[in-house]
Amino acid sequence: MASTRRAARLLTQLYDSHLSEHGIEAAQFALLMMVESAADKGQAEIAQALGMDKTTLSRNLKVLRSKGWVDAEAGSDARRRHLSLTPQGRAVLTSARPGWRRAQESLRSAMSEREWAAMLSTIETITRAAVTAAEKTNLSKV
Repeated sequence: MASTRRAARLLTQLYDSHLSEHGIEAAQFALLMMVESAADKGQAEIAQALGMDKTTLSRNLKVLRSKGWVDAEAGSDARRRHLSLTPQGRAVLTSARPGWRRAQESLRSAMSEREWAAMLSTIETITRAAVTAAEKTNLSKV
């Protein structure tokens, strides 16, 4: 477990270093990408897709709303919030995409094609196993 946490921290530092010139962190970038692509999804579905609990997602969305990057409006069901990028949020996401791609290429170039494919497969396997284990132990969905 310590090695996965270390890898996660190092990856976050790598992506943050490429995104910092755009005034955004890797976690914020990922959340903006999710909001952009999940216009019809509610907060619970977005939290599940990102592997976050709803409280953490709400806290992170509050930061993005305070920066003026995300709007949250009541949906047709009062319990659902419709999330959307503001024009400023869309501009930040657009300007940060090259930094994200540079970080991705930096990581990818440090591996062989075989290692890259194996890493992606392993991450999918770990994610699936963590979700299954959480469901079996009656934890909230990851």
